[in-house]
Amino acid sequence: MPVRKLRFAVALLAAPSFASFLSAPVDAAERRAIAVAPASLDRAIAVLAQQAGVDIGSAEPGLGHIRVPGVRGRLTAADALDRLLSGTGLVAQSMSPDSFRIVRRAAPRPVRRAPPATRVVLPPAVTEPPGEPGPMPEIVVMASKRATSQLRFPGALTIVHREGTGVIGADAAGGMERAIAATPILQGTALGAGRNKLFIRGVADSSFTGPTQSTANVYFGEVPVAYNGPDPGLNLYDVDQVEVLEGPQGTLYGAGAIGGIIRLVPHPVELSTVAATVSGGASATRSGAPGGDVAGMINLPVSRGVVGLRAVGYSVVEGGYIDDVQRALRNVNRVTTTGGRLDVRVVPAHGWTIDAGIVAQSVSAPDLQYAERGAGSLSRASRLAQPFEQQYFLGRVVIDRQWNDGLHLVSATGLVHRDADSRFDATKPNRPTMPIAYDTDERSRLFSHETRLSRTGTNGAGWLVGVAVIHARDAYARLYGAPDRLRDIVGVTNRTFDAAVFGEAGVAVTPKLTVTAGARLTHQRTDGDPIASLRTTNFIRGRSSTRVDPTLGASWLLAPTLAAYARYQSGFRTGGITVAPGVGRVVDLVPDTIHVGEIGLRRERRGSRGLAASIGISLTDWRHIQADLVDRSGFPFTTNLGNSHIRGVEASVDWVPLSGLHVDAAMFLNDTRVTDPDTALGRQTGTRLPNTPPFAMSGSVGYDWSVGAGARAGIDAGWRYVGRSMVGTQAPLDISQGDYGTTHLGGTWSKGRVRLSSTIENVLDAKGDRFAGGNPFALAARNEYTPLRPRTIRLGGAITW
Repeated sequence: MPVRKLRFAVALLAAPSFASFLSAPVDAAERRAIAVAPASLDRAIAVLAQQAGVDIGSAEPGLGHIRVPGVRGRLTAADALDRLLSGTGLVAQSMSPDSFRIVRRAAPRPVRRAPPATRVVLPPAVTEPPGEPGPMPEIVVMASKRATSQLRFPGALTIVHREGTGVIGADAAGGMERAIAATPILQGTALGAGRNKLFIRGVADSSFTGPTQSTANVYFGEVPVAYNGPDPGLNLYDVDQVEVLEGPQGTLYGAGAIGGIIRLVPHPVELSTVAATVSGGASATRSGAPGGDVAGMINLPVSRGVVGLRAVGYSVVEGGYIDDVQRALRNVNRVTTTGGRLDVRVVPAHGWTIDAGIVAQSVSAPDLQYAERGAGSLSRASRLAQPFEQQYFLGRVVIDRQWNDGLHLVSATGLVHRDADSRFDATKPNRPTMPIAYDTDERSRLFSHETRLSRTGTNGAGWLVGVAVIHARDAYARLYGAPDRLRDIVGVTNRTFDAAVFGEAGVAVTPKLTVTAGARLTHQRTDGDPIASLRTTNFIRGRSSTRVDPTLGASWLLAPTLAAYARYQSGFRTGGITVAPGVGRVVDLVPDTIHVGEIGLRRERRGSRGLAASIGISLTDWRHIQADLVDRSGFPFTTNLGNSHIRGVEASVDWVPLSGLHVDAAMFLNDTRVTDPDTALGRQTGTRLPNTPPFAMSGSVGYDWSVGAGARAGIDAGWRYVGRSMVGTQAPLDISQGDYGTTHLGGTWSKGRVRLSSTIENVLDAKGDRFAGGNPFALAARNEYTPLRPRTIRLGGAITW
């Protein structure tokens, strides 16, 4: 399939000349509002340099592998650096009033003791204990759109950091699969990169992708990556962390965030450091084809402290492991992902930051990910290849202004182009010699803009106000017939305009009790029409709606590191024209709405050692659930399947008992029942929602230590269990899936600029059916499953300059 070239331009809003800003003097001794979140040391230095208005440089290797707790308060640049570097073995040297250099701390001189004959006893030398932690500042949650401490945030959230061998960001392998494996709160289907749907806290509609909005919104920094359809599957190389804010998040993020939001936080451009990294790896899968990945990053300050750029590129080949016995082909489910990013940062004056960037990614899969029982181990029999191609582009501009009194302005604009083409084998089982194809052609365009102003107070207090505009156009075309004589069947095009005003305020009623309230006023219009060469007369007019989504929360500080929270919030998904059962009909989809109440406790670790933990209970009322399904003939359609009540309990533990040893575990227990079902679909009250296992858990143990001569080594082990669920709630979708456990082992060795790693995924070579439906036209046979990837070993390495 030819690659379609898309062109788009991102235009910066007109602004005053920056020349007068460049000569503004900087007083490094001035106390400024500093809020640097926990991160790798190189990223924390870049953020601190921006906030303090100074230059910070270093020639020491390995800063990206040092994790620092962050720093917060009104501080001078020197004081902030001292706190940031506490326990790292590094110190800051002042080179001029507005520049610093980070160097390794000199070893203490040994104390020379007098000979025994002199009978002089000197006191023991007093040296600083290596790696002894100082007090740890509060972790700041940026996905809340105002700087709120994690401890005082009135709601449930999960942050997956860039660390270890099995998480995210250090290389191009794994991607979102690693993030999903790290927390049971996050679930996903297994249709393949660019086709997967992500679910948060049990708010799941179906395994199949179609024209509806996802239940979880994905953001790249400050801009959404899609409006309708599946997650585009952006690679997480050079992404520092993944923030999962459990939903609904209708007040802050608007339509579509009924399950919550997933925010990918890329590593920012560093304005004072030239840096580059090259990483790569090779993988081998039992009974499958080899795979590999290569990635690189370069960071260049164009004008030190003022202009810089960061370029990222990657290519990943996931080796196939499923055979097609009908076509005598092996390992047909290979997936190739190639892409990159280019970001430019400009700091025209103290407090101002302008970030502009482009993300481009291509996904190519020659066939689907499913196998068939009875066709042999990890095999199936299909008459046609079932490829998938996706071309994705994202452009973004973010203007950020911070004042010393805590006032913060953010203006973010994004443009998205996504083109995707799929084919399914629709050959009739009773006529296998007459191949039939079913093709889908998706074209999505999205313009988004948001401007907000906020101020952060103490004890969780503060406020924000903002405006947001979205214009989305999603075309979903379908073709059916003999591969060389395809004909159009009815698809849909939806155009959505969404304008909103939102605000939120937290008031410290007492130093320990903070109450948060907010609302979002949304006016939305969706217009759509059927598309086909032979247009239907069943035209349905568009709909307009104006709604308010409120939120109310509270945080009560029970102890310096322990807080209770409570929250209520609502959200919705857009309705509009969608494909009905059959090949020539469309229907008007009703918007679905959700209301959630939750309470919980959160304990924060203050220091490099100790215990952090959380536990929460949630009640969800979900009305007019939208779901992409398939009929008994295999044709996809979308409908409102009924209502549901979801009851959930979640808990997590993050424990560092001693330096270098890290233990974490998390679980999610839920009950989902369909109430008031659509009787036309044959569902019965009490049926569980699809793709929602009643129980899931994950955990890991890791240890990192020095092996001498400046080298370090680390090992980690992880496990994950996913409970049993169903593909759908009625025949032919009432097929069991899940109920499997997988394990992970990893190791690292690093010295100076070199880092080596090894991982083993699915160590015990577990068998299981992941959350996916495969080919909808073969579901009636009830023998499809999406197997876990067999045991896979990867050896990798990275060099940093």
